[in-house]
Amino acid sequence: MFQEGELKSLGIATGLIILNIAVMWIFAFTPLATINNLLFNTFFLLGVIVYGLLLSGGLYIARKGIRSENTVLAVAGTGLIQVAYGIFGAGILGMVAPGVQAIAIAITGVISVIIALLAGLLVYGTGHDFSSWGRYANYIFLGVLGFSLIGSFSPTVIIVAFTLALIGFIVYLIHEIYMVKTQPGKPFLNGIGVYTAFMGVFVEILQLVVQMIAEE
Repeated sequence: MFQEGELKSLGIATGLIILNIAVMWIFAFTPLATINNLLFNTFFLLGVIVYGLLLSGGLYIARKGIRSENTVLAVAGTGLIQVAYGIFGAGILGMVAPGVQAIAIAITGVISVIIALLAGLLVYGTGHDFSSWGRYANYIFLGVLGFSLIGSFSPTVIIVAFTLALIGFIVYLIHEIYMVKTQPGKPFLNGIGVYTAFMGVFVEILQLVVQMIAEE
C-alpha cells in the first residue's frame, strides 16, 4: 500500500486542488474573468506566454521555498499558481451561465480524476521508469508555444496547440505521480507537483466541457 509520505503528498495535492477550484469559481464572478479574452483575443500566443510564465514561475518559487525551508517563498509561489489557474479557469467558466458552472466543474472533476487514476495505475501497476517524462512534457509544451504562434495568425491551428497542452499536462502528471512513488520522503515537493499537473489537465478538460455546454 501507500507509504506515509505518498499519502501526505496526495493529501497536500488534493487540498490545493480543491482550494484552486474554489478560487476559480469565485474569480468567475469578478472582472478577472475577462482577462482571458483580453490576452488571447489580442494575440493568442500572448495568453499562452503569460499563463506559462505565471505557472512555471510560481512552481519554481514554491519549490525553491520548500527546498530552502522558506515558508514565505513556498506560500508565494503556490499562491501564484493558484491565481494563474484561478484567473484562467474563471475566464472559461465565464463562457456559460452561472447556473451551469457547477455542472461544468463537476463533469470536469470526474473526467480529470479518472485520468489521474489511470495515470496512477500506469505508474504503480508497471515497473516502467517515468523519470524522463518531465522532460518529455517540457518538449510538448515547447510545441504548444510553436503552434500557438501559428494559431495567432491561423485560428484553425489552435486546436493542435490545445491538444498538445492536454497531452503535455497528462505526461507531466504521470511524471509527478512517479516522483511520489519513488521519492516519498519529499511530500511537499511532490504535492505541489501533482497539484500543478492535475490542475493543468483540469483546465484543459474544462474548456472542452464548457464548449459542449455552450453549444447546447
